[in-house]
Amino acid sequence: MNCYDISVADEMDGKGNFNGGSLKHLPKWPPVNIEFQDLTYTVPELSCNKVILRGINGKFKSSQLTAIMGPSGAGKSTLLNILAGYKCSEATGTISINNRQRDMRIFRKMSRYIMQEDIYQPMLTVREAMLISADLKLGKQLTKDEKLDVIDEILDLLRLNKAKDTMGHKLSGGERKRLSIALELVNNPPVIFLDEPTTGLDDLSSSQCVSLLQRIAHGGRTVICSIHTPSAKMFAMFDHVYIMANGQCVYQGLGSNIVNYMQNIGLICPVTYNPADFIVEVSGGEYGGEYLEKMVSSVGNGRYTWTPSIGLAKDNEGSQELESSAEIESFDIEINPKELKARASSWQQFCILFRRMTIQMWRDKSYLMLRVYLHIFLGFVIGGLFYNMGNDASKTLYNFGFCFTIIIAFMYIPMMPILLEFPLQVQLLKREYFNRWYRLNVYYMALVVAKLPIQITLAIVYITMVYLFTDQPISAYRMLMFYTISILVSLTSESWGLLVASRLRVVNAMFVGPVITVPTMLLAVYGIGFGKGVVIPSYIKALMSISYLRYGLEGIVAAIYGYSRDDMICPDEEVFCAYRKAKFLLVTMGFEEISYPISAGALCVFYLVFNILAFLLIRQRLSLRRTNFPAVQYIGQFVKQHLNLSSN
Repeated sequence: MNCYDISVADEMDGKGNFNGGSLKHLPKWPPVNIEFQDLTYTVPELSCNKVILRGINGKFKSSQLTAIMGPSGAGKSTLLNILAGYKCSEATGTISINNRQRDMRIFRKMSRYIMQEDIYQPMLTVREAMLISADLKLGKQLTKDEKLDVIDEILDLLRLNKAKDTMGHKLSGGERKRLSIALELVNNPPVIFLDEPTTGLDDLSSSQCVSLLQRIAHGGRTVICSIHTPSAKMFAMFDHVYIMANGQCVYQGLGSNIVNYMQNIGLICPVTYNPADFIVEVSGGEYGGEYLEKMVSSVGNGRYTWTPSIGLAKDNEGSQELESSAEIESFDIEINPKELKARASSWQQFCILFRRMTIQMWRDKSYLMLRVYLHIFLGFVIGGLFYNMGNDASKTLYNFGFCFTIIIAFMYIPMMPILLEFPLQVQLLKREYFNRWYRLNVYYMALVVAKLPIQITLAIVYITMVYLFTDQPISAYRMLMFYTISILVSLTSESWGLLVASRLRVVNAMFVGPVITVPTMLLAVYGIGFGKGVVIPSYIKALMSISYLRYGLEGIVAAIYGYSRDDMICPDEEVFCAYRKAKFLLVTMGFEEISYPISAGALCVFYLVFNILAFLLIRQRLSLRRTNFPAVQYIGQFVKQHLNLSSN
């Protein structure tokens, strides 16, 4: 597909068409028209099914800015979600793209959905965020200089040039909204959906936002947004208006025709009244339900487009009906699916995401230094509590407690931050993944790998402090064993935290995570002190085998006391030291049959299993498909409505 070098200036061509919004170095896509017929959507509830959309119809054209409006609960966001392919996969009806049945796999690659929340990547400037978006979406299709040219044009188009070196968290509300749009324009998508883009903005910022969307649409794109009662100034900027009420279409056409339309159904809009506010009030039933029936009938529930030259659209069906299959524009150039494939390879995506996560981690200096100070502080505290006990035969039991303290520290320190952090990242992940920035498995791999360097480094600092302070045996192979098991426990705990956080909201994750680890701690120490020959019930043994902390404790004990350790020193002031010999301690505590390789191998298995399960749960959470089993749907609906544990 050829690339066009067209300026961003707002100019008119010889035919009176708007040329603004095209970007050089990027492919110019053919126009994309979206048509839908008899669209119905119901939501299963515990007692009955709730109908959200009731057989609505409509058509949204290229080079037009379309507004979907209506009172709360009218179905605006649901319609937008269905058209964008975001959730709502159970809708019935027909959706066509350029008079062809929509192929969801292809359509998702050509469209972008900008959600209502102004979410952005922290610790990145506007320019850096744009460059990362360009690298992920364009790969090596363009050189870095060409990408920077594209970025500068987009920032100029959206009036973000002055803020290009500003951190995301320092942007104003309007700038954040424009940045969300700019990030999705990098590969020049032909279709853009926006869910209430003016939410949270003042009147001036809202007008600027809608004006920019108009420029983008007139550049040859199909731009569709839901919006709540815009001002008269904003309302005049929309090329096409689609009004909804109770899941039905009550008006479709130009915004300037609404006053005449309302007169046709018997209502007069006051001169000083905003037509948008008036028709939304009527749609909300404030003037009686009989007017709603007239409005739905006048436009055939979206099958007709109303114009003032003809009284009621239904009386002139041949003139007003949406274009038939023969009349709909047939484009000579169709979008080639091969052109929609990801430009960046999996390895390139991994490197870009790893770089982004690393930059964000190092720039968050307050959190980074807090982690460093915490590890050093705990090193002094634990080292002080168990000072010089490692080789003291009179304090062997205390030193055994030190081993347990190690696994507890490496359970909570890595787990708690991920329980708090990941649920807050899900919305951002959801937007980027749905808009085809990267593959989910690549993102998850980068997420895991990016955390390793700092986590392992801090673990080594902490382990070194407590190991030396507590006078554990200075032996290269024992220290290597001790360090290895401790780091494995730390990594496994983080993967366990990610597993818990993958399906829960932040509040529930912070509650469930610590609580659910209590049984694993109890199972880790069960049977200690029973001695040799005591039979542990088989069901308890089975439960102990699924506690990764048990394997961590066994591995640390093996590193400290296993492999024929020399006798410990009994102080002169002590008459007798019962646990001078390490072998006797292991037998007494019930650890005579422990195996270091098994402990290390089991921790590796737990680490892999937790990560695989976490990835599968995240993928299921982001999936647009629902299970086909009614029982599973019912249980999921019950949990979501009454227990409120999961959050999409």
